[in-house]
Amino acid sequence: MSAFSLADKSALIVGASTPIGSALALALAEAGANTALSTVLPSPREVAAIQTCGSTIRDMGRDGFAQTIDITSERDVQALVERTVSELGSLDILVNAPDLAFAKPVQDSSLAEWNRVLAVNLSGVYLSCRAAAGPMLAQQRGRIINLVSVLGQRGMANGSAYCAAQAGVLNLTRALSQEWARQGITVNAIGAGWTEGMAMIQDDTTKKQLSRYIPQKRLAQPREVADAVLSFASNRSGFITGQVLWLEGGVLSRL
Repeated sequence: MSAFSLADKSALIVGASTPIGSALALALAEAGANTALSTVLPSPREVAAIQTCGSTIRDMGRDGFAQTIDITSERDVQALVERTVSELGSLDILVNAPDLAFAKPVQDSSLAEWNRVLAVNLSGVYLSCRAAAGPMLAQQRGRIINLVSVLGQRGMANGSAYCAAQAGVLNLTRALSQEWARQGITVNAIGAGWTEGMAMIQDDTTKKQLSRYIPQKRLAQPREVADAVLSFASNRSGFITGQVLWLEGGVLSRL
């Protein structure tokens, strides 16, 4: 198991304010990584969530901090990466886990709503990857893991903006993996199916409806997603880049 140890590594989790992002942060800390946590947007709920997650991680004896940012702000994202390197000594692992849910018929959607969904779910990931590339290229190593939805692979009625953003993250992942492959930086994605804690799943009725559609008849657990992230972040995955690991209970194989 030592090959999966992240001792002496520094990880930045953008979106640790979501239930899934928090699970990812805790898993990386349990594996030994010092962790920097951030919100996706500067809402009171997200601020409280990263503070709680950060407190749990500090109780494990890990170094780190929690910072409030707007992922669509280039200045916020750059400052977050610079603080990570300054306080933790390096940036070895970047995990992007934004999840701004949006569902509305396209003819009823405004351009402002379209732009907002893409800004958070796609452009924010781009900004984080670009900012992290500075220290990672300088040290000639790094792991970037982007969390995406199965809706980047499959369309859904009333989900045009969200689906487009998720598909963009998939190909951004593939493109960056080619751009930085010779510099020791791997870029991969975890394609999550419907998971407990996702923003779009707010009640038991929705959970039951989705579970009936999933071949395994249940939602994924955040820890299952976290274990996949842990594998991509470890030394075991040094020769894996540009890949998407689907954790979706068989949804993409269903007719």
